[in-house]
Amino acid sequence: MHEPWQNALANSADDPAEPFPSIAELEVAARDGGLVAPLPELGILHVAGADAAGFLHNQLTQSITDIGEDETRLAAWCNPKGRARVLMRIVPSDSGLLLIADAHVLEAITPKLQMFVLRAQVALTSLTPSEGLMGLAGPAAEALLTQTVGSLPSQINGLVRAGDLHVIRLPGDPSPRYLLLAPAAQLSELWQQYRAALTRADAAFWKLLDIRAGLPDVLEQTQETFIPTMLNLEPLQGVVYEKGCYPGQEVIARMHYLGQLKRRMYRARIDIDPPTPGSLIVDTNAAQAGIVVSAAPTAEGGSELLAVLRIDKATDTDLSIDGSPITLLDLPYMPPGLAPANDEH
Repeated sequence: MHEPWQNALANSADDPAEPFPSIAELEVAARDGGLVAPLPELGILHVAGADAAGFLHNQLTQSITDIGEDETRLAAWCNPKGRARVLMRIVPSDSGLLLIADAHVLEAITPKLQMFVLRAQVALTSLTPSEGLMGLAGPAAEALLTQTVGSLPSQINGLVRAGDLHVIRLPGDPSPRYLLLAPAAQLSELWQQYRAALTRADAAFWKLLDIRAGLPDVLEQTQETFIPTMLNLEPLQGVVYEKGCYPGQEVIARMHYLGQLKRRMYRARIDIDPPTPGSLIVDTNAAQAGIVVSAAPTAEGGSELLAVLRIDKATDTDLSIDGSPITLLDLPYMPPGLAPANDEH
């Protein structure tokens, strides 16, 4: 765990004897009350300098030079074969651009990204040791956030800044969700304030909310495994085809314009503990049909997951992970070529 959250949690007034809320209780809090979750697994990379926006524009699947001050965007950085090295959220700041992604992946790709800077006026600085993020959901959480920053983003992926604080609105059902980015000192203060008023959640439940929102991730186990379009970055507006070249652009564009994509990301459930990202999904002949992107436990037992599946296998009813069958669920958006599955949520 990184230092900002180590300090914040060490200073927390949590009672060790107090039972942690069940997943069912957290679902109620996210819908009707309010919850807050520490997210120490996320890291932050600061990209500054006169050429920062142009540099990222030429490296990522996203258009960066026209990003507004009140919005954030998803983007992938790919290898020359079009496989995503990292999936990140781009956040404007007063002094450049912030990249939010899995902390371990972000740390691993930073030296590689640095190699492309060359003579550009760009500085890459990790803020993971000095800043942190928490997730908030529910009407009570909205009220507290409004007291903290004055107003909240009205649109999905919107951004509000208040001093050093950044508040990002995420997709969520039934209520909006927010990421709050804060320097270490403010993170600790706000955590104690929010923890006293809201239900505490954990990263696993926040991951469940991400899965239900259809938000993918690239983790250490799945680096350079998926082409961004396989992760549904098209409906998530994380790929722009009208911009210029970037690493892997030829492969990604060919799949888009020639219709060669054979795999898409699906949401599913399984009656076992969360499978590890990168776990294989197979058919009855033990042939590979897909790969797990992310997974989290559910209130009913078992897990929900996101997985990249072969489109021609997605309608099979006999797909499984380690012998346990999976059942497809609906995503909250419709990727091209996919039909909705039955869903209990």
